[in-house]
Amino acid sequence: MKGWGWQGEFTLEAVRAHWNQVAPVYDGWNKAYDSTHFQRFEEGLKHLDLQAGMRVLDVWCRTGNASRYISAACPEAHYFGLELAEELLWRAHQKYPQRDFVHGTMVHLPFASASFERVVSLETLEHIPNPIQFLHEVHRVLQPGGRLVLSTPPATAEWMTALVDRLGVNHGEGPRRFLPSKEVKMLLAQAGFRLLLHRGTLLIPAGPRLLRRWGQEWLDEHVQGSFLAEFGIRQFYICEMAA
Repeated sequence: MKGWGWQGEFTLEAVRAHWNQVAPVYDGWNKAYDSTHFQRFEEGLKHLDLQAGMRVLDVWCRTGNASRYISAACPEAHYFGLELAEELLWRAHQKYPQRDFVHGTMVHLPFASASFERVVSLETLEHIPNPIQFLHEVHRVLQPGGRLVLSTPPATAEWMTALVDRLGVNHGEGPRRFLPSKEVKMLLAQAGFRLLLHRGTLLIPAGPRLLRRWGQEWLDEHVQGSFLAEFGIRQFYICEMAA
């Protein structure tokens, strides 16, 4: 890393190496910031609209924490987690041995076309050197009428993430490029998705619960749909396959 953020191009191999390196401390650090970390799963569940028998792909799944939320919300759904880093995958198997986790890359998903009714992708897009290739793969494995729930930080979050990386107060985000919401929407459309909802979240990611709740209420009531929503450090995109 140079300066205050990642500069230039990166590879999936570099991403894999980073997450293998931080795997031993990954869950410990996230537990220290649990309200911010686990918000991705709580918010994602609101938009998955799960039903019994649905096949749900979580890409990429890290240590499998989303499986706990999905299985609790709909025990009859069939969860599959895909992970790039072998060390994170091992920990997912150790924590949730009864669930299905597989190793693979995000640009060559090891599944047949039209395999899933739902795909959840939380904080993944920014770590992929060629994001449109990933989105095309998600489109390929979704069934007609399937839904993608995707979250990713906006470009405005880079300064905060780079500062956190420099201070060493968590596991670090590794190689990445945070995309402006306008670019994410363009890529989703190019990949064949129809955007149902775009929502900025986590205006205030830390601090007292009441302050964080006020920040989200302010986002929701006053600036959703405007450029100011870009300051929510986790942006959600709810999409369906375009007709």
